[in-house]
Amino acid sequence: MLEARVIHGEPRRSVISIIGMAGLEYRVKEILQYLGKTILGLGKADFDTMSNEDLKELLSKFLEERRYIIVLDDIWKIEVWDDLKAAFPDAENGSRIVLTTRFKDVALHADPRSPPHELCLLSDEDSWKLLSKKVCLEWNSIRTLPPWSEELGRQIVKKCGGLPLAIVVLGGLLSRKEASYSEWLKVLQSVHWQLTQDPTLCADILALSYHDLPYYLKPCFLYLGLFPEDFEISARRLILLWVAEGFVQPRGQEPLEDVAEDYLEELIGRSMIQVAARKSNGRIKTCSIHDLLREFAMSKAKEDRFLEVIHQDVKLKSFTRGRHLAVHCRVPPALKNTSKVRSLLCFDLNEPVFREIKKFKLLRVLDLEGIHIARLDSAVGKLVHLRYLGLRGTWLKTLPSSVCYLVKLQTLDLRSTLVSPIPAVVIKLQQLRHLFFNELGEIVPSPPPSRTFLPNLKTLHGLSINGTESVENVLNKLTNLRELGLCGELKLQEKALGMWILNLKGLHCLKLHARKLSPPAAAIPKLDFSSHTHLHKLHLVGLMNKTQKFPPNLTELSLQNSFLTEDPMEKLEKLPNLRVLKLKQSSYVGKEMICSSGGFPQLKILKLSFLYSVEMWRIAEKAMCNLRELEIVECKRLKIVPRGLWPVTSLCSLRLGYMPLDIEMKVQERQGENWYRIEHKLPF
Repeated sequence: MLEARVIHGEPRRSVISIIGMAGLEYRVKEILQYLGKTILGLGKADFDTMSNEDLKELLSKFLEERRYIIVLDDIWKIEVWDDLKAAFPDAENGSRIVLTTRFKDVALHADPRSPPHELCLLSDEDSWKLLSKKVCLEWNSIRTLPPWSEELGRQIVKKCGGLPLAIVVLGGLLSRKEASYSEWLKVLQSVHWQLTQDPTLCADILALSYHDLPYYLKPCFLYLGLFPEDFEISARRLILLWVAEGFVQPRGQEPLEDVAEDYLEELIGRSMIQVAARKSNGRIKTCSIHDLLREFAMSKAKEDRFLEVIHQDVKLKSFTRGRHLAVHCRVPPALKNTSKVRSLLCFDLNEPVFREIKKFKLLRVLDLEGIHIARLDSAVGKLVHLRYLGLRGTWLKTLPSSVCYLVKLQTLDLRSTLVSPIPAVVIKLQQLRHLFFNELGEIVPSPPPSRTFLPNLKTLHGLSINGTESVENVLNKLTNLRELGLCGELKLQEKALGMWILNLKGLHCLKLHARKLSPPAAAIPKLDFSSHTHLHKLHLVGLMNKTQKFPPNLTELSLQNSFLTEDPMEKLEKLPNLRVLKLKQSSYVGKEMICSSGGFPQLKILKLSFLYSVEMWRIAEKAMCNLRELEIVECKRLKIVPRGLWPVTSLCSLRLGYMPLDIEMKVQERQGENWYRIEHKLPF
């Protein structure tokens, strides 16, 4: 891929940036002198009489007459590139600069028109190839690897998590060991210890990235050490935890959650965290941390008495009284000196979960997600500093009434619990910002005690409403919501629901799921979204007579069980900012879809699934001109005319699921430049 970008492309001098983890930093003067020595043949005496500006001018004049390629390894700062770029003239002759960095903002600054190449961690197979190559090189290729080495070598590199730096360090170590099974086994059993023994080889290189972090990102990074190894962390969960812990600095009137999301993007841009999965709109869904960086975070955090992780083998004598505590064992030991603990995150626990919870007097975060508990100790109400209570996946049956005393609570997560109906005490939590229900419990239809009912609530998800009073007397008092998710017999409260949603001018995301226990099918209330300028994400599940008046700035739309009989593409293709469209099961029950020329100007992702009645999809020239990903699942009558997907020249990814065999064969036959052509009618 890099070779193609170096050799082909625009005639302008372009910068091809490679983003990845860990390396070493150089100074501008050293780089310039090295270029002067290797390109111009200058010596030390010349450098003594020349300033940096003189040297840049000399290099520029020399290179201006030539087609050149220059590789700059590990540029840390934007300022470094700014100091160097004057030495690299653009003579429109196809010159190239390959720049490696661990910071995405440096790459984008160096050349905004050239997308950076983001390195992936190595596969198990490539990791083993790198290790064996390193060992053989150190042996000067005189010796070959012993027959038993592959089995142990593959286990060793697996512990490196695909990080080339760690693999090369261990390869050098193994090459200096006796070539025996027992010696390699010792290395396998002490991989992480071995990697920290010579700081110049690995640990200090990783530490450089940490020490370069701005002060506000350091606690956010160290906090990741609380999560188990290879754990995929929900981005939303992490953001809300950071806010609850007080790590996020106010930035004008911007919501703290948005600032925290920028923190996460910045840590990813610095290659300190890896994206495990992204949402279809490009935002981060889950993230993870490499084992070596996690080990560093835990070591540094323990040294600073920032956190403590208790697992099965921990010796309580080594407990450092860290302010943030994670428990990774099924039977936790009895802990003392818990009065200063600010956070308690539990993983893989059996009951009982810290029976004497009242001892954690200063607790800000109690996260029990995934821990099965029948009841929560009423003493939880004594944790008056609590800001985050995570009970998702606990299958808790009741919420103690003492929760009403948690006056500082910001997040209450009751997803995948059996709490029903929603307890009335929740409406007393005046500082609550994010409330997640389990879609089982109906709202308590009693009016709130005052008009300042949950005044700070920004997120309300998973609420089931089936009565006739809960919207008009209770929910319509919530006017500051940014995210709303409702389910139930929504049509019963169509007028009240319509008025409430109309007044939610700051709404960013809306999910409505209409459902009934008996026929006819549940219907979505008729709503007018034309005045919702901030609403960019809309998911609707339920019967619609015709397509709604959609928000003008909508970027993501998902429809399901809409049973539309008129082609929805006619209206949807006119939405100027739509980037993601998902037409799911029974969203459209007609036979033909038409995408006209110029339609869907910004659409990047299109997903069609379980559209059993659609037989023909017409795609005109210049339709969906920016489409990158197309997914088609269970659309077995579909044929694409008149020229298949040929008009969609921007398509990069086509995914087919449960489709007839011949369509998959046609795609396989067309590997290469035009692999996405589908021109023939498909069988039933």
